Amino acid sequence: MALAKLLKWFQNRNLRKKIEKEIRALAPEVFNDYLYRVDVLDNGNLILSWANEGFLKFCGISAEDLNQPWAAADPKYFHQDDLDMIRQRVRSLLSGSSRTDEYRVYGPDGQIRWLRDHAHPIWDPVQKRVSQIYGSIQDLTPLRKSEIILQDQLSYTNILLDSTEEWVIRVNQTGKIQYVNSSGRSEVRRQFGIELLPDSKILSLISETHREIFQAQLNKAFSGAKVKWHFSKLFPVQPNSELEVSFAPLSKEGTIKEVVIFLKDVTLRTVWETALLASEEKYRKLVEVSPDAIGLHADGKVIYINQTGLKMLGYESMEEVEGRPIAEFIHPDSRQVVAERVLKAMLKSEPLEPIEEKFIRKDGTEISVEVSGVAFEQRGQKLMQVIVRDITERKKAELELSELRKKILQTNDRLQAIIEGVKESICAVDMDLRVISCNTAFELMVWKLYGKRITVGQSIWDIAIDNPEEKERIIRNWSRALTGEVFKMERKISGLIKDSIVLEINYSSIRDESHNMIGATQIIRDVTDRYQYEETLRKSLEEKEVMLKEIHHRVKNNLQVVSSLLSLQTDFTDDPKLVSILKECERRIQSMALVHKELYQNDTIADADFTEYLNNLLVALVQSYGANKKVGYSIESQDIRLNLDFAIPLALVFNELVSNSLKYAFPGDRKGEIFISISKKDNGLSISIGDNGVGLPKNVNVRNSEGLGLQLVGMLLDKLKAKWGLETVDIGTRYKIELPIPK
Repeated sequence: MALAKLLKWFQNRNLRKKIEKEIRALAPEVFNDYLYRVDVLDNGNLILSWANEGFLKFCGISAEDLNQPWAAADPKYFHQDDLDMIRQRVRSLLSGSSRTDEYRVYGPDGQIRWLRDHAHPIWDPVQKRVSQIYGSIQDLTPLRKSEIILQDQLSYTNILLDSTEEWVIRVNQTGKIQYVNSSGRSEVRRQFGIELLPDSKILSLISETHREIFQAQLNKAFSGAKVKWHFSKLFPVQPNSELEVSFAPLSKEGTIKEVVIFLKDVTLRTVWETALLASEEKYRKLVEVSPDAIGLHADGKVIYINQTGLKMLGYESMEEVEGRPIAEFIHPDSRQVVAERVLKAMLKSEPLEPIEEKFIRKDGTEISVEVSGVAFEQRGQKLMQVIVRDITERKKAELELSELRKKILQTNDRLQAIIEGVKESICAVDMDLRVISCNTAFELMVWKLYGKRITVGQSIWDIAIDNPEEKERIIRNWSRALTGEVFKMERKISGLIKDSIVLEINYSSIRDESHNMIGATQIIRDVTDRYQYEETLRKSLEEKEVMLKEIHHRVKNNLQVVSSLLSLQTDFTDDPKLVSILKECERRIQSMALVHKELYQNDTIADADFTEYLNNLLVALVQSYGANKKVGYSIESQDIRLNLDFAIPLALVFNELVSNSLKYAFPGDRKGEIFISISKKDNGLSISIGDNGVGLPKNVNVRNSEGLGLQLVGMLLDKLKAKWGLETVDIGTRYKIELPIPK
């Protein structure tokens, strides 16, 4: 009842408008996306009718500019390479299909921005067209720039590997070569005449005297260790060579699948010095293209800052900062912490963990940064290298997130108030089965059942921690809901307060706005009273069924008594005609008694198994006429069950027609067969009954017969509104009956 009132409350039109107004007012604060709504006019023109503040600011327009015609594919706003896609997008939306696309636009500052646009059209069933389009836009520009920077870094890494003078070989666990840099291929070929080909075994190229040691170092690397070894004449050729070989494990997906081998020719120290200078130059190039600021200082003075760092601090060239004390760039609030960290790094030569600090820009403004560093010694001088990351936007985002969390908590409090007013017990859990919300009714129910208190943040299975079977059942049911399954179940539980209660439990999943699973909910209703009422009804119904079966049994017995009386009466009369009449009456009564027998012997009393009944009827009739040895029978029928209103009249019809076949179709010693076929149709039953005997005389009209049997058949079938008559056959007699049975 409470849920129905709640739904009715939300259906109030004025309230919906108020809620929509509140959502519009709240949207600029809650959402980081750019939200908009476009109205589609009858002439197909588009009007930007509403947008949140982020959208207006991004487009460089104000609220007064709304409700103006909106150019859906204006070249001055969209990148020319995306115009065709934009036009196709508009056509698709106007046809009623939702779209999510990424495209480039020109911002108010003229710079290209990457956007991801989610749009959902609203179809007007009256006008049979799209009337509105709702959408949200995400700014992907920082992500795309980061991807470009990452690709550049990967490209530079490959350039570095191919440019280095070291020989780099990567092998897999089977010892096969997977990669060789250009220096390795060319120098090994030039100096030793050996080709380092992909998929060739590295050990097959090593001198036999060093294979065992080389394999041992390779095994250490595959176990996770970084090892280095000095080899004299590693390759089996004439020139003497001194090679320093380093083995480094390469982890992929958490396991070591390959090892990178670095070979250095240390025969000539000049080669090493040249390689070192080249390495320093390549490192400087990497530093210059780094997205983070990288600086170097010694004795408290700046030696070097890359271009990213200069731009971050607001300087144009290195000459403006070189030689200046680092304290000039550090905010007074952070100077003591920085001094202590620099001293610690210089004394222990250990890397410094990233911490948040404040720097001062050239114009005097503050900037929030994250700084990490490492001290090292070069040519007898202690140097300090720092890596600085601008976290201004991150701090701003954290502040906005904090405000959003406050608003969410307020909304949650309102929702909790609604949940508390519901009679049912309600609980929600996250993906780790921790309680994220529950009402007082749920807490009270847990106390009654398990004698424990449940609180937010607690694992849901803690309520049954002392009962492993109950704990396993709780986890299994919640796990089904966390896979997205919506289901309902009833449980009979013995609690601490009540001996036995019956609960109706509804499980369903909770998803976020992206339809990702974030939890599950459970609504529990105490249906003990209903269950007890249903149990009372069930027992009453069972008693009535037993009573009805007893009635059918008594009716069948009474009919048997009447049949027996008729049978006795035939023993006291010598009139053959009267005997025949009494026998016919006896068979008809027995056919009705068989129906009642089927009813009380079945599991259900509403209807009888008519196929089983026919078998019993034919056996009884054949025995009654003494035709066991000369007349056979066959029944082809689906599983058919009939209630009493159809079973008894149809039983009498079969009794009369089969009796006629037994009496007249097989005179003398003639043998034959009686057959019955029953099939189900959409509107009832199709029945065929006949024999392969001598057949009826040609002048017989079964619909207007003078015989009592066929008159009884016609009367009964007319009462059942059945269509019946003779079918033309070459041998014997066949009746066709179409019996309608209402569904």
